[in-house]
Amino acid sequence: MHMTTHSLSQYIDDGKVAVVTDSVAQVPATVAGELGISVVPFSVLVEDATFRDEVDITPTELYQRMRTEGILPRTSHPSLGEYLQVFRERLQAGAGSILYLPVSGKLSGAYDTALEAAPMIREEYPDREIGVFDTRTATIAQGFIAIEAAQASCRGAALGQVMDIAKDVRTRTGFVATLDTLEYLARGGRIGKLAYMLGNMIDVKPILNIGDDGLVAPIARVRGAGRSLEKMVAWVAERVAGKPGLRLAVMEGDAPDQAARLRDLALQELQPDEIFITSMTPVIGVHAGPGIIGLAYYHE
Repeated sequence: MHMTTHSLSQYIDDGKVAVVTDSVAQVPATVAGELGISVVPFSVLVEDATFRDEVDITPTELYQRMRTEGILPRTSHPSLGEYLQVFRERLQAGAGSILYLPVSGKLSGAYDTALEAAPMIREEYPDREIGVFDTRTATIAQGFIAIEAAQASCRGAALGQVMDIAKDVRTRTGFVATLDTLEYLARGGRIGKLAYMLGNMIDVKPILNIGDDGLVAPIARVRGAGRSLEKMVAWVAERVAGKPGLRLAVMEGDAPDQAARLRDLALQELQPDEIFITSMTPVIGVHAGPGIIGLAYYHE
């Protein structure tokens, strides 16, 4: 699955709201193409080389290199120039306005950089509007917001209405994830050495999500991989019980067997209208390590 910003010829925007997001949102390329979502790639830095997420390197390639070569990649958000370029492209293709939906501003500088780009573009196109809305989430949970916003735009909704829909969808989407190992969080200095040693000694699996404040937070700790999958499904079940139109996404970072188990469990327990498996974005995987697995939801 390759995601990139699209060429002008792909868009004839006819005055509509152009929805833009970043590669952290994991919007499948086919869906982005159908709905006219522009995806701005984050970059993954491996030693001296820079790769554009999902353009020059896939999550699977990256996770396998982390396992086999022991590399410690870094990530960086799109530059001011990249935002200016994609915003200009969409306006030149006829968009009446733009709504950019970035990963949580607490996790990345993408939101702030886009806020800097917006008034610069407004000066060039004074008759157009640029909206930037902090999704305060990440992964396909962020992607669900972009998809619903783009569908509203396709129906002819104006910028204010599309922004309202994005705000509303944010209250109906979320995700939970568990790590294979605490090693990468420890190596990155994100947890203390003692907590890491204790965690790995007793096979403790931390379960994480992004809270309403847009920050990653642990919500539980369980022993053993099997129990961690059950705990994730139970956590989602609490949030989606009795809700219509349930869509689920299983996310994995080089953990296909676990992903298949989680998919089966989620199908059985939650009976969604739709479920699919997608790669966990490297922007999270780089810090969490290979073997990360997650479950995202969206309901109507």
